[in-house]
Amino acid sequence: MSSTITITQETLNLRGYGGTIENVKHLTPFSVDTPVEKLRARFNEDGVLWVKGLLNRDTVKKFRGDYLSFVDQGSEMLKPNTDPVEGIFSGNDWRNYVLPGAVRLAMGLEDEGPFVENSVKSHVAPWYIDFKDQVAKEMESFVGKLFNFEDPWCLPRSLLRSSVPGSEGTPVHYDQIYLRAGPPTSVTAWVPVGDIEVKGGGLIYLHKSHDIGRKYEEDFSKLSESFSDEEKISAVNRNMNKGGWLDRDSTQFGKNWGRDWLVGGYEAGDVVFHHPYTIHASAINESAKDHIRVSTDLRFVDKSKPFDQRWTITAFSDEDPNLARKLPKKMGKDA
Repeated sequence: MSSTITITQETLNLRGYGGTIENVKHLTPFSVDTPVEKLRARFNEDGVLWVKGLLNRDTVKKFRGDYLSFVDQGSEMLKPNTDPVEGIFSGNDWRNYVLPGAVRLAMGLEDEGPFVENSVKSHVAPWYIDFKDQVAKEMESFVGKLFNFEDPWCLPRSLLRSSVPGSEGTPVHYDQIYLRAGPPTSVTAWVPVGDIEVKGGGLIYLHKSHDIGRKYEEDFSKLSESFSDEEKISAVNRNMNKGGWLDRDSTQFGKNWGRDWLVGGYEAGDVVFHHPYTIHASAINESAKDHIRVSTDLRFVDKSKPFDQRWTITAFSDEDPNLARKLPKKMGKDA
């Protein structure tokens, strides 16, 4: 098998908060048996690496069914009489299914309702913890070899997200914003939970943008010199937008920097690794099959070296500051 998987190269348009995201190009996927030296070189050059078939496809699909069955309870997210694994959207008002936290609040929506409550609880559900632990163990050896981690470890805190057709996507950001209590040495493994069409709301990556993310962080650090230590590491300090975004408008952001956005047609079993400074977002889910996009973000570090200790708390994520007040007290900031 060729290490680089051939895909169509025509450009396409996606839709974001600011309108049409023009001339989006295709992210290049690599097979899992590609020599690790080649994968490492590509990651270092691009700041992102899409690996096909790293995880067991059936395991991922089973988890998709577990998650969608859970969040559907009382929320009517799924089309009646359909298989939860398929994840076919009911067609109800997409605003009912915006994830809890900063994006929802920025839209003027109440941070409540059956979907919001189920989404929060899903982060500590036993079936999610089991899935996360299983795939993390599957990945740790691969991650250790790829990134030269002496003691690769998946941080306990993670993110679990979904996006229904029509729903606004994830704003523009880079992950070190949320991990700045440690050095920029973590790696995010973005795991599509089920197949995600090119226009299905999967992550989009700004081309070779880890230099831009690094420049932003340097500028934020200079502006924060007079801040307290606690505020310096916050993703939502006085220098930042609510939620720690760089921009809600991925369309204009890409134009401002003169960089292309890249996207893939992701499948269950794939993993996309990205650098903590790589800038990414997601477009509006325009699935032709009305499929709900589900994904989870796992963060890996070298446990033998310094890292952001806040991410050892299982449930509450600094990327979703409003989750803390919704989780059981023992799982939130007071844990």
